[in-house]
Amino acid sequence: MAVVKRHHDVLIQRLSRHSASYRDPLEEIPWDTLDPERAWLPDSLVSLYGLPEYEALSAEERIRLSQVEFVSFCELGLWLEALFIQRLGSHSLQHLYGDTHSYHYQLHELREEVGHSLMFLELQHRAQLPFMTPPKQRPRLATWFARLAPEGSAAFWATILIGENVPDQMNRSILVEKSLPAAVLGITQLHRREEARHMAFARITVQRRSRRLNGMQRRLLSPLLREVMRQFLYTTFFPVPAVYAAAGLESVQRLARLARQNPQRIQLMNSCAEPSREFLRSQGFFI
Repeated sequence: MAVVKRHHDVLIQRLSRHSASYRDPLEEIPWDTLDPERAWLPDSLVSLYGLPEYEALSAEERIRLSQVEFVSFCELGLWLEALFIQRLGSHSLQHLYGDTHSYHYQLHELREEVGHSLMFLELQHRAQLPFMTPPKQRPRLATWFARLAPEGSAAFWATILIGENVPDQMNRSILVEKSLPAAVLGITQLHRREEARHMAFARITVQRRSRRLNGMQRRLLSPLLREVMRQFLYTTFFPVPAVYAAAGLESVQRLARLARQNPQRIQLMNSCAEPSREFLRSQGFFI
């Protein structure tokens, strides 16, 4: 156990050093390149891609849908980071006395998450789009668990890791498309760079906390984590009708239903979820 703690402390101190040179996203992103006449997502990451209904859209409609879905994806980040900022801010003082290294790093993480939130709000403002997914349409169990699960528990940090790792897989796919506007690539790259540190912290915390659980506790927690992941995947990959309405499309309820049944989208969802599932299985959870 002492070896694990030493490894933990060394990693946390390294994460803090890498976070020390903070760059303000509002200053770093080339906002003027946010071209309203270009796609903001690759075709393959648009929710209707692969369906006849997508093929029937005009080029302009596809571009607009990609823009709205990118903003909706960043709005998901706003929701997640609001939960995390609220929770971490209310509990981090405990670490000042119990785990100084973690407290130091989590202050860096708070600063970065606030920066991401400001970046996403700036994107939404420049896109001239409203909030499209109200909190009541976000997954209730995931929201409840993020707010109420014991902050030091393996299950809490497993939930945090899911919320960071799944969008990170989407961001990885966005960055492959170099023809996207520089602002889109900049937002995505900055988010990935800093979330890599956040995920490293979440992983090592899950590993440490999981060692305290016996087999029965892991079996009892596993269905809860599976449901949290299921709800989170649903809100990440299947836009609400308001997203299609914001893109100027018709029959929005039908389009939302088709997206939920879209084999291409389901395959993308499972692909993005697999790294989180694999890690949690390695910690003894049945995900």
